[in-house]
Amino acid sequence: MKLFREMGLLSSTFLVIGNVIGIGIFTTPGLIAAEIGAGVWLLGVWILGGLLALIGAGCYAVLSIQIPKAGGEYAFLYPTYGPCSAFLAGWTSLLMGFAAPIAAGALGLSHYLVSSLGSTSSENSLVLKGTAAFVLLTVTLLLTIGLKFGNRIHSTVTLFNLALIVGFSACVLGRAPIAQNLEPILGQTHPGFDLPSLATAIVMVMFSFSGWNAAAYLAEEIREPERNIPAALFLGTVTVTLIYLLINLAYFSSAPLSELAGQVAVAEVAAQAVFETGGTLLTNVLILFSILSSMTAMSIAGPRVYFAMSRNRLFPQWLAEVHQERKIPLRSIWFQSSVALLLIAVGTLREILIYSGFILLFFATLTVSTLFVKRRQLTADLSFPFLYPLLAALFVLVNSAVLVNAAISNPKETVAGLLTVASGLPVYLYYRKR
Repeated sequence: MKLFREMGLLSSTFLVIGNVIGIGIFTTPGLIAAEIGAGVWLLGVWILGGLLALIGAGCYAVLSIQIPKAGGEYAFLYPTYGPCSAFLAGWTSLLMGFAAPIAAGALGLSHYLVSSLGSTSSENSLVLKGTAAFVLLTVTLLLTIGLKFGNRIHSTVTLFNLALIVGFSACVLGRAPIAQNLEPILGQTHPGFDLPSLATAIVMVMFSFSGWNAAAYLAEEIREPERNIPAALFLGTVTVTLIYLLINLAYFSSAPLSELAGQVAVAEVAAQAVFETGGTLLTNVLILFSILSSMTAMSIAGPRVYFAMSRNRLFPQWLAEVHQERKIPLRSIWFQSSVALLLIAVGTLREILIYSGFILLFFATLTVSTLFVKRRQLTADLSFPFLYPLLAALFVLVNSAVLVNAAISNPKETVAGLLTVASGLPVYLYYRKR
């Protein structure tokens, strides 16, 4: 049941970046523009999201030092709020945090692959699902070769993905009429939106930032965790924030706001506005590598949650087994992939992804609150120990306000998310009795 410390700072940082940058940044900016309209807040919400993620990363770094165990939210919630809340966080991670996004990523990847090959089967559900299953199985097989090999694969894909995003943004900014499109947006300083709209926008932003805590899931596998986990969380979050600001500037420089607001395929609209017919191919390549990077990152981080749950006898015990030669929780990796394959087969992912942002933000907020609750237990060797409870309180207060407003604005998605979390209670009671 013992994991191996084989990960360094670079691979841990790439894990954070890969977990964060996924389909969200290529779809949410247009929806956010529809919520808050023109004004500095169009970029300001991304700065606010980055700051919230940074505060959260700082709090998770402290928690990782205090509780150096694998599992992320599950490991942090267990000693403070008990096994039930920890189990529900792990259950949510399985369904909403990892398996569902992995399945959605595989389906998205299959759609782009089939379409780019010019196949007439792009509307055939069986072909798309079969391709998605093949992609997922291939990624899983590569990651199960071994810990070092899997990390190298992921780091290489993520580095190439970062280069593509920076190159795409630079090309768009180099050819777009920046003054014509950006000045009307940034020149408007008075907000033209209400608080519920801002809250909904922030939830979408935080959905795009979800994954900033990835290094904490592998707390038992990162060398020098007291130094490398905080550094990986900080470097990864700062890098993603800068990338997000850059690509948002590129989006809103490419075309008038009226053409981008409400568009889900905002990256494609921006690319076509600048590159015309070549924009679709460029966007497809960009999204392909972003999805692949995200899939590999989540396939690495997620299984550590089920490993931790199993170790506490709240999940099947065989999930806690670690392959001694490959140095990975092999069965947990295949378990997560099996759940993702099931979701691909069922195909009911859209609803899960709509409300997942709210629930994931809720559990991140609950986790950070443990630092505030246990402020007297912070060890003396931390620098500025008084600062972390204050940051935790700020994170909890801001996110709580966002969650309340988002719940009022989106009651159906909120109820659906809470029901999904509650569906884990019978499973918890079953293993708790055993």
